Amino acid sequence: MARRKLHSGTDERGAAVFVVVLAITLLTAIGVFALRNASLVEQAAGYDRQASQTLYLTEYAARSVAAEVGSGAGRTYIDKVATGTDTCYANKQLDANALDPNISYLPCYKLFYADIGQRVDKQFSNQKLLDQQTSGAPGSLGPQLDIGGVMKPMEGVFVVEMTDPAESTPTAGSALGGNNPANTFRDVQLTFTAFAQIRQFDPGGAWCSNESLSTSASVTALRSHVTLRNVPR
Repeated sequence: MARRKLHSGTDERGAAVFVVVLAITLLTAIGVFALRNASLVEQAAGYDRQASQTLYLTEYAARSVAAEVGSGAGRTYIDKVATGTDTCYANKQLDANALDPNISYLPCYKLFYADIGQRVDKQFSNQKLLDQQTSGAPGSLGPQLDIGGVMKPMEGVFVVEMTDPAESTPTAGSALGGNNPANTFRDVQLTFTAFAQIRQFDPGGAWCSNESLSTSASVTALRSHVTLRNVPR
């Protein structure tokens, strides 16, 4: 009888240990899942924030170039588009000869982030398109950097392609109405295709570079049609 009781108590202790180990395993799994879920939620929120910033930067790019072209330099940029030989993503699949046998290229001119930045700095000294992140300020892309340097600074870059120059219907009621080549002024429509990218700061990186930093970048595109009024011929 004593041996049977001893054997029964051993079985009960073994079962209790198994239940405890099983409970600990389940709690550990739940904890790991909760931590992983919280990490994924935080990561998704970061990507969503970066995507929203990129969308705003794309619109910012288009508006900045529209302001530059419309600041009295319309004729200059129209000529650059018409005679430019840049390769634009917006129309690179088109065959220039199929549209006009007399031309071998499609009109295109690009303005990059650095180009617009130079114009802004020239007009407004020490002003930047985007304020850089530092350990003391969040800048335009925020939040501010930690002192330990674990968080990498972000930067925004863009390029705006100007294509498809064409005279449009003049403003209603204008003194020189009609698309008459003898008119002193004309209304010209351009197509803006803006591409913006937000990525980790890369001092020497080109637009949309193939380096490893671009793998964590977000890119957004926007297309708009801009009409320049009363442009001298």
